[in-house]
Amino acid sequence: MGARVQELCALFSHVRRTERNFLSVRGVSWLYNRDAYRRLFPRSYAMSIRPVAAPLHLNGSSTWGQVLNWRQEVKPDMRDALVDRLDTMKAEAPWETFPLQALTATGDIGKFFEVFT
Repeated sequence: MGARVQELCALFSHVRRTERNFLSVRGVSWLYNRDAYRRLFPRSYAMSIRPVAAPLHLNGSSTWGQVLNWRQEVKPDMRDALVDRLDTMKAEAPWETFPLQALTATGDIGKFFEVFT
């Protein structure tokens, strides 16, 4: 079992023990663009992935993670892709400049309990 799956098992085991009122799981991340990340989740959740319809905040957002590696060093290829798109950046929607857009997903928490607990 991989580290991320272990983390999800720990998380949903905790939620199942301590929270009785949760009905669904919702996420927003650029990582949903990655097949390996989507495969971590129940199929019904992965199938719900859609573009985010609302404006995104970039301050403290995981969106920056696509430009940095795990050592917090800039990834040259992603930096270059972002810089190349700056000419077309819209002041009212700067998040659209990032190479991988944030996506959203939602699903029944029961499916997560089935998979991770």
